[in-house]
Amino acid sequence: MSRTVKPPCPMGKFVVLEGIDGSGTTTQLGLVAQRLRARGHVVHETREPSGGQWGRQIRELLAAPPSSVNRRTLAQLFASDRMDHLRDEIMPALHSGKVVLCDRYVISSLVYQGLDCDPEWVRKINRYARPPDLTIVLELPAELAVERTAARRQETGESVEIYDQIDTQRRLAEAYRDAIKRYRLASVNATASVGVVTELILELCVGIGL
Repeated sequence: MSRTVKPPCPMGKFVVLEGIDGSGTTTQLGLVAQRLRARGHVVHETREPSGGQWGRQIRELLAAPPSSVNRRTLAQLFASDRMDHLRDEIMPALHSGKVVLCDRYVISSLVYQGLDCDPEWVRKINRYARPPDLTIVLELPAELAVERTAARRQETGESVEIYDQIDTQRRLAEAYRDAIKRYRLASVNATASVGVVTELILELCVGIGL
């Protein structure tokens, strides 16, 4: 008696949203997920730092006094968290055919930890991370991003983090611009309205077959 063999589930797509603090990555992740679900996709939303053991340590360090944080240790924690995140969450979702939307990933490490550590070393410790199918950078002037972040913290009571200074945000914005050119990343002007930004991100997602 012959048995019907179930065909393997096609690999899902891995999409990452990047940008400086206040650029809208978290807001857009939820909105894009809704739109993709409406198109019939099963979507898994996630973020970095993750909710795992290394991610929890990272969040504590990000809220600590800047002078107390060893930046190389922080970079290594991000890389460790990423590998666990891939093993425990991202890859299982992709293997089940889901679309994985992630708020920040390797480019974030290259940009943020690259400010204080050798960028080549940061690349090296992240070399085993599975490349996304699409990375989209939400570009926003540092001054506007800082205003948005301050307003959000006033509403939510979130702690100020080590990268929140305006001069640091300007350096990060410049580093993201360099990353867009160097790694040929997609980008969206995040000064547009929330709805317009969502549509632009969705167009890029459709461009990779979603």
